Amino acid sequence: MSEERSSKVKKSIILSGLVGTGGLFVAKALGLVYSIPFSAILQSDAYMSYYGTAYRIYSYILNVFTAGFPFAISTLVARYTVAKDSKALKTIKKISLAAMLITGTAGMLLMILFSGMLANLIAPGEDVTIMATVLRVLAMAIFFVPLLSAFRGFYQGRREMQEYAFSQAFEQLFRVAFLLSTAYLAVYVMGKERKIALYLAVLSTSVAAVAGLLQIFVFDRKKYPEILKEAEEQTAETKPQNILVREFIALAVPYLLVAILGYADDIFNSVILPIGLRMHGYTQSEMNVILSAFNYVGTKLTAIPMILAPGFTSALIPHIATSLAEKDNQKVASNIYDCLDTVLFVGLPVAFAIFLYAEDAYQILFYTQDVAASSGVIRWIWIEGFMGTIAPIVTNIMMTLGLRKSVLKRLAITLIIKAAIMIPLIMWLGYPGTILATLISYGYLVFANLHEIHQAFDISFRKVAVILLRVVIATIVMAGICFGLKAIGLNSVGTGRLLGLAKVFVNLCMTFGVYLLVTYAMKVPQMVFHRKFTLKRIGRKGK
Repeated sequence: MSEERSSKVKKSIILSGLVGTGGLFVAKALGLVYSIPFSAILQSDAYMSYYGTAYRIYSYILNVFTAGFPFAISTLVARYTVAKDSKALKTIKKISLAAMLITGTAGMLLMILFSGMLANLIAPGEDVTIMATVLRVLAMAIFFVPLLSAFRGFYQGRREMQEYAFSQAFEQLFRVAFLLSTAYLAVYVMGKERKIALYLAVLSTSVAAVAGLLQIFVFDRKKYPEILKEAEEQTAETKPQNILVREFIALAVPYLLVAILGYADDIFNSVILPIGLRMHGYTQSEMNVILSAFNYVGTKLTAIPMILAPGFTSALIPHIATSLAEKDNQKVASNIYDCLDTVLFVGLPVAFAIFLYAEDAYQILFYTQDVAASSGVIRWIWIEGFMGTIAPIVTNIMMTLGLRKSVLKRLAITLIIKAAIMIPLIMWLGYPGTILATLISYGYLVFANLHEIHQAFDISFRKVAVILLRVVIATIVMAGICFGLKAIGLNSVGTGRLLGLAKVFVNLCMTFGVYLLVTYAMKVPQMVFHRKFTLKRIGRKGK
């Protein structure tokens, strides 16, 4: 039964994407849960800002040095699995681990080298040393995480999405357990300063990566012998190592350039945003609140809809790569539709929920000295969450379809647009200028890429547009229900955390229940999942 379920997941891009997203969702949900005690331990908007900002810098450097390689690994593994060339798979694994070791080392050294300069741009006065230390401790993770991503990329290409999901969840669970236990012991048992808890929190990323490596190595010991056995029995010629290295580089370099351009938001929000806020005239105290909301709380909340991007991208690449290898253009189009439809159906309402429950999130989950100001920031950030979900998926569709030159050109234009308008908009509008800059630049990227896919592959997006319109209508209805329930007392304002959580949970369930009913009435889930969800059918299943 387990093998049959695994086979279904491998064959369906929707199931693969949802399984991949499921593991990431568990990981991000754990990230939200630990925020409650962790915020209580730090008790500082400044420390939370440093923590979130450091992670954005770390994420950018990690993505620049590793983003292209897991995708290249996955694509090559999918390609040579279809070709039944197990000897090539052995070589690809060796190449990928060596490449990740080299790039991980380079990324770690780069982050350590520039930690002082970055700290001076981000933190004021005496806190520069704290910020620099946070960056140096976090840099160690860049050595371990790429090796873990190499294993994940390899088994992603083999469509082992259940392991991909479990690995993500296991790593995050281990990180949270280490972070909370050591931070609590340091502050409340040993009486150390709260900055020690901050250092232990960033150290947890390296510790969890090592634990994740051990876990996936155990999985590898079970699965890899199958490939070794097939390689021994293989009689057909295999590709020489130098050819595979060239293919690997040819695939990885464009993804690397995409990472440099596509993940620049991490640098914009961690380095350029503070400069713009100072130029607008915010005080340091106001900046701490805003940056904490953007780079710590906002990152945690937008990560929930944005997990759809890596979740579906991880499924998209092997499926489209396989369809292209088999020259099945109809299947390619079907995979693209399934991916975009599912992401819109799930991603838009989840992202908009950040706007609806911004104040509740602070009442229940996060520390801040100014709930009203912090909630105001989060209400804008939902737009960044949605654009950060859809744009990477469309970009990776372009990459997988081989339209690399076009997407790189557009990413460069997107970067130039945002760089040109971000600080002027912040000076004029304050922090909302950042979101407006994202909306303009990413909006251009998404629509221009979809237009080229339409022209190059004769793929019409009318059905996707219909689903988007219906999802928007349902989301508006959802907002009305949410605010109506809040008006009758189903909110967290003026209550304790547990009671507030219970009220918001009821509100959330009823609000999303209405969303599902409205979309069902408009036949959205039926169109997305290619299923007829009828009451009679559900009744028969229940019997």
